[in-house]
Amino acid sequence: DIQGIVRASIINFQSGEVKEGGSTITQQLARIAYLTQDRSVERKLKEIIIAQRIDNELSKEQILETYLNLVYLGSGAYGITDAAHRYFSKSLDELTLPEMATLAGITPAPSLYSPLENPTAATTRRDLVLTRMAEQGYITPEEAQTAINTPLTTNPSPLKRQIRKAPYFVEYIQKEMGKYVSRDTLAQGGIVINTTLNPQWQEVGEEVVEKAVDRYGKWQRFTQGALVAIDPRSGEIRTMVGGVDFLDNQFNRVTQAQRQPGSTFKTFVYATAIAGGMSPHKTYLDAPFVVDGYEPKNYGDSYKGDVSMTQALTSSLNIVALKSLIDVGWNPVIQMAQKMGIKSTLQPTYSLALGASEVNLLELTSAYGTLANQGEHLPVHGIKSIVDANGEILYQANYQPQTALDKNSAN
Repeated sequence: DIQGIVRASIINFQSGEVKEGGSTITQQLARIAYLTQDRSVERKLKEIIIAQRIDNELSKEQILETYLNLVYLGSGAYGITDAAHRYFSKSLDELTLPEMATLAGITPAPSLYSPLENPTAATTRRDLVLTRMAEQGYITPEEAQTAINTPLTTNPSPLKRQIRKAPYFVEYIQKEMGKYVSRDTLAQGGIVINTTLNPQWQEVGEEVVEKAVDRYGKWQRFTQGALVAIDPRSGEIRTMVGGVDFLDNQFNRVTQAQRQPGSTFKTFVYATAIAGGMSPHKTYLDAPFVVDGYEPKNYGDSYKGDVSMTQALTSSLNIVALKSLIDVGWNPVIQMAQKMGIKSTLQPTYSLALGASEVNLLELTSAYGTLANQGEHLPVHGIKSIVDANGEILYQANYQPQTALDKNSAN
């Protein structure tokens, strides 16, 4: 477009900077497909040369088709197929005339004319497109007016590429990356993160959580679930499911939800007792008990009399867990739980024995993994290594096991 280039050149010369481009659709395609977006004379010359080659190789219809499949159309959508799904949740052949005109009107300024970001501006552009179509004879004046009178109604959908696999795990990894790589390095791009996730296990895990919520949620009054699987021999996270609706709620119930662990915490009380030299066959009287005004009760308010710690753990008896805590001391129990993988603050109170201090699912699973690994604890993690664009290793996981309790106590 010689006239357009001359006009843009004069304006740019008068202003002393690049203000107009004067690009044809072919030139825009050359820039999108082969060049950067920098506004320079050198880039413009390259753009013209490449555009001439494209024009020699492709028909106008092919050029337009390729352009429409690549051009940015706002709100994260690249190409008209993407845009039709993003704005209207439709395939191309389902679009109405005013919807098609809306997409056509976006191209000059995608951020300004996106119907999700600025519906008023998008409507004005749409109506301009419809008016021009009528003037050029592509539609009748009556069709144009009917379309103009149609309210601009969007029905947005997330782009398919934005619906990531293992989204809660990916978010977790993105937060963890900052511990090992600087912001400047990340900004340079080309970083490869090798994670610990097992894709097959992840798919199964997501299905399990969804089925559990569907099957039991209504009757047990919950709408969410979470699951995490860790290899206790390495501390590697193999599966992480933080909920069932990531697109609507990014709250990760594996890492962010602090919940009272309840009876699952009794394991740490008994582990501390046994590691400290007590026999698992030591007996306690399971009967109503009060200490400093604190009076817990067993489930169902039933009691078993003299029972061993082993029997008490098997039956999840509250009274015996409390008595064991009193004999051992809450500080040793807290220290043992921390060695095994609990990171949250634990309160030194009698109710600690019954799991009153809140923890998250990831650390609780990590701590139980220490028992599975015969008392050896490895920090839980999701990143194996980080490599830059040149193949240089920026980070390599190399955790060494730490003994939390001896093998016999763990067994």
